[in-house]
Amino acid sequence: MTMTYEEFHNALRILRNIDMDELEMGGVLRKGNYDGFIEFRMDPYKWFIQAPDISSRKVFKIIQKRGGTK
Repeated sequence: MTMTYEEFHNALRILRNIDMDELEMGGVLRKGNYDGFIEFRMDPYKWFIQAPDISSRKVFKIIQKRGGTK
């Protein structure tokens, strides 16, 4: 399956707008890990690329839930 430009663009927008509670519920961050959330929010693209696969896959699932990809 090929991702369209629109799907990719939407996924990037979603990545920039993920909230702390979504990261906590998705198992990406421990509850109350404000430093981790600040690091994510400063540059979510860099965070995603540098994160361990298990963490970036969890973020990807959040993006999928929001309808960013199929």
